Amino acid sequence: MGSKDSSRWFYAYLPMGIAGGATSALIPLFAYALGGSLLHVGIIAAATSIASVPAFMLWGSTCDRIARRKPFLLIGFLGSGVALVAMAASRTMSDLYLSNLLAGLLGAASGPAGTVLLMEGSERREWPARLAAMSRMTATGWVIGLALGVVWLAAGPALVGGGLSSMRALFLIGAILAFAAGGVVQLETRESAVRVERHELHLVDAHPRVERGRYLPMRIVHFVGPTNSTPRLPRTLRLYLFSVLLLFGGFTAFYSFFPIFLTQAYGLGSPEIFGIYIASQVTSIAVYPRVADWVSSRGSRPMQLYGTVGRSLLFGSFFLLGLSGLATIPRLALVVALHAGVGACWAVINVASSTLVSRLAPEGGRARSLGAFNAVQGFGSIFGPLLGGALAGLLGYGPAFAGSVVLVLAGSAVLWATRVADA
Repeated sequence: MGSKDSSRWFYAYLPMGIAGGATSALIPLFAYALGGSLLHVGIIAAATSIASVPAFMLWGSTCDRIARRKPFLLIGFLGSGVALVAMAASRTMSDLYLSNLLAGLLGAASGPAGTVLLMEGSERREWPARLAAMSRMTATGWVIGLALGVVWLAAGPALVGGGLSSMRALFLIGAILAFAAGGVVQLETRESAVRVERHELHLVDAHPRVERGRYLPMRIVHFVGPTNSTPRLPRTLRLYLFSVLLLFGGFTAFYSFFPIFLTQAYGLGSPEIFGIYIASQVTSIAVYPRVADWVSSRGSRPMQLYGTVGRSLLFGSFFLLGLSGLATIPRLALVVALHAGVGACWAVINVASSTLVSRLAPEGGRARSLGAFNAVQGFGSIFGPLLGGALAGLLGYGPAFAGSVVLVLAGSAVLWATRVADA
């Protein structure tokens, strides 16, 4: 079947992206509104990654074995909808924790299957463009979802009641969108006669990709399997992957407490917080076209260093701004500007890291290298939120900000020490 006949299913990523954008930033705010502590919020932030990291391996290997893609897309999209319904119904921290575990377990099913099916429905020369289209669709949906969150959390209380009621309703709206995405998959997806194995996919997604703050699963295609017999990764790549582990630990540590910090230290409401997240995502998308040229002209390692060190400075600036005593409006404007800078740094980091891991991969070991790259991001997304939540809950925001910045700077130091050809 030609690509023109088999490609409409991937429009499901638009409502799925909207659902993610509308609910990802809502999860920590909902946990806090339920009475959860910062430690609880950190644990919940890690819950999805705790489930999704092993789930990616399970779903990926099962998808390879039975050579069908549609069932896994349905499990991923419909399962995400079920998890969002469970979040809306949560009454305790345990309920919300289990709901996030469910989101990680079921949501992970669509990751490997979706990208592989996209490749199977198109010519090899079309793969980069198709992957870019999927990334843009998800990123666009995410921004729309954040905007939906702003509108609903501002207007929803007048319709369904304030506080928890409007938050629960937004989770249900997200669930409806996820179910709609599953409906698109059910109606439009046809299994391709062509088969592509995941180890054949040597593409790295350097296209506009949202930073999910680790409250929803990442899209992972490759993962390191226990039976992989590929020779050991070279030392330079292993050092680089260690830096990625530290960097993602720092990034996710920051986002585990950041929304609650904005509530407590700045007195911001949920609509304003969603608006701050929009600034980051829109800036990321806007600068992506320029970033590829910067990386090509200046090198992937230096550009990634600029992005990571810049992020560490911006992270610390939020804490200092909270001590400044500025009036509400000027402070909010500065928070929006700072978070826009965080988004620009993410675009640089995403493109530079994707380019760098591709260059460092040994001949014949690219799929394994990409798997390791995904794995360390996943593991960083587990220990980072746990550490950030623990520091914020037990010691306060100062140590929590310091912990996230130290992790990012430590990862940057390892990256600086990792000498590669394009340095």
